[in-house]
Amino acid sequence: MDPRTERPEAGPGTRFDRRRLLSLGAGAAAIAAWGATGCASAPSPTPVRATTGVGWNGGPVAHLIPTANHDRILLKASFTEALQSPPQLRVDGRPVEGTMTDPQGRFWRFDARGLRPGTVHELRLVDRGGAPLTDPWPLKTFPAPDAAAERVRIVAYTCAGGYDGVVIRGKTGFLDMGARHRLLARALSFEPDALIANGDHIYWDQETALNKPFARIAKEEVWPKFGGALDLSVPMLHPRNAAIYLKVCDDQIPRLYGTRLRSTPSFFIVDDHDYFENDEFDDKVATLPPDSYGPAAADQTQRLYYPEFLPDANRPLWLPGGDKAWLPEATHGQFGTIRYGTLLEAVLYDCRRFVDYKGVHARIVPQWTEDWLVARTRAEDTAHFFHAPSLPFAYSSGKLGDWYPDLLDERTGKLVMSDTKPGWQTGWFAQHQRLVGAMASQKKRAAVIVQGDFHATAAGRMLRSDRLKLDRPVHAVLAGTLGTGDLGFPSAYRGVESRPSLLLEMEQALAPTEKNGFTVIDVTTDAMTFSIYTWRPPQPVEDIATMKPALVYAVPRSA
Repeated sequence: MDPRTERPEAGPGTRFDRRRLLSLGAGAAAIAAWGATGCASAPSPTPVRATTGVGWNGGPVAHLIPTANHDRILLKASFTEALQSPPQLRVDGRPVEGTMTDPQGRFWRFDARGLRPGTVHELRLVDRGGAPLTDPWPLKTFPAPDAAAERVRIVAYTCAGGYDGVVIRGKTGFLDMGARHRLLARALSFEPDALIANGDHIYWDQETALNKPFARIAKEEVWPKFGGALDLSVPMLHPRNAAIYLKVCDDQIPRLYGTRLRSTPSFFIVDDHDYFENDEFDDKVATLPPDSYGPAAADQTQRLYYPEFLPDANRPLWLPGGDKAWLPEATHGQFGTIRYGTLLEAVLYDCRRFVDYKGVHARIVPQWTEDWLVARTRAEDTAHFFHAPSLPFAYSSGKLGDWYPDLLDERTGKLVMSDTKPGWQTGWFAQHQRLVGAMASQKKRAAVIVQGDFHATAAGRMLRSDRLKLDRPVHAVLAGTLGTGDLGFPSAYRGVESRPSLLLEMEQALAPTEKNGFTVIDVTTDAMTFSIYTWRPPQPVEDIATMKPALVYAVPRSA
């Protein structure tokens, strides 16, 4: 079958057929052909009915977020009230004991191991006596790392967090939750095999909220709604903070996701706001690397709300940050992998926690992490490969947390090159060059980056990086922001829109666009195709359900 012209047929062994037979999935699917080789003619994916909770009984569950690899499922769950006895997860009838992750018993972790690869498993939560707490639901493990796979579909976005209801001079701080629900439903209607939420799941900045013109609004209007100010001298679950912290996080994660992701293996990358600060540096504040309360808060949020990255045979156990006692065995909180048979590998990495200020020797990610990223990039043992960093390559808005020295000239409102960008380290760009050089050196597959953080959507090809001539272009996609409001877009917040760094030569298929949205990534043996969806008020929210992609950007394997 030629994926450029044919539709996949439903039949024995197809994903649609298995889900129909099991009566566990969404109804009839008409999935568009994947892997087209030209942007202009490539078809956009066709959604199926979303399996987001209609007619499904979640009982006392407040939220469910699972992840998976080929033989393991890790599930995070919270309940509307603390449970008096430990619940169980039943996987195909086999019991998996829950692990309590908070002091009261509202939050639980379930770790199912030794599962069959490439299989739709039936999951269900039950109480200690075996009585159902929820209806059953399906979740499919990935193919074994050495197994052939024809296709995989991934949804990616960034910046889903934020509390709604804040309006300043007619401008919203974050997109209202109803619109976010619609965007997420639209994304899930394409029935992805996996989901990447790339950073900024929580917005509750501390020092960097109080050095802004809206500091009074934060202190006097927003914070009191959630119980007041946090005490940064103690951890988030300390009695002085717990009620505030849990209310903040419940409002931004369970309220957004609920049980919508229960059948979608999800990969949550941590970024700066998850450390409870914006990335800033001046004579009064420096937020990178994050201070003591920041890492503790990010760890606690991950422990309660979303799963860590499951192990991969090619990811060393000794990467920095992987030795915490509370982590599930062999998992990692900052550095992860998506491995889908021999078809695709993606490396996911937090670019904030371990950043240092060692001048020409500085790094965004630690040396061992860089070694792992370079080794996996050069291995070329899957048909396709992409990087998913929390800090975008190719683009800049002149802020501290960039790979690049571009700086906003406040007199002209434009980005300029600067030798004295406050806090910026030349070693960061040196590491950028090593990583980009490794990506471009691949012989058998395209060099691709799928990234978040920036409140924009974009796609293009990096042709040159400063003096580094690339053996092949590096394709860079900004996946789109789910939760940004009017004031969060760079043109409002910083007075300048994001753009390619002045150090680069870029060919732009879609210039950075300040709209909400997401990207659907369709991977076949021949190509990766990115269908980029954008929407923003005052467009009617009803348009979200039928919106077409703003761009279909196809990257052939040989590109």
